[in-house]
Amino acid sequence: MGKSDYRVFSDRATRARSGSALHLVREDAEASLCGIPRAALGAGEAADDLVCVDCIDWLLKRRAVSGQFPRPDRA
Repeated sequence: MGKSDYRVFSDRATRARSGSALHLVREDAEASLCGIPRAALGAGEAADDLVCVDCIDWLLKRRAVSGQFPRPDRA
């Protein structure tokens, strides 16, 4: 997996209460896109869970900004 790949995790605290949304965490990051620490998240389980709206918003913002700058040549 590359640095720009994302994993899906569930929020352990809210899953016990309500069946929460899933959160996106970049492969090399310490927190989800919406700011929840990776240590507070657990494996996503159900395919029918929704993805956190804040994570989706941040993903779109990151992609829009990173698309504005050319990638450096790798030697």
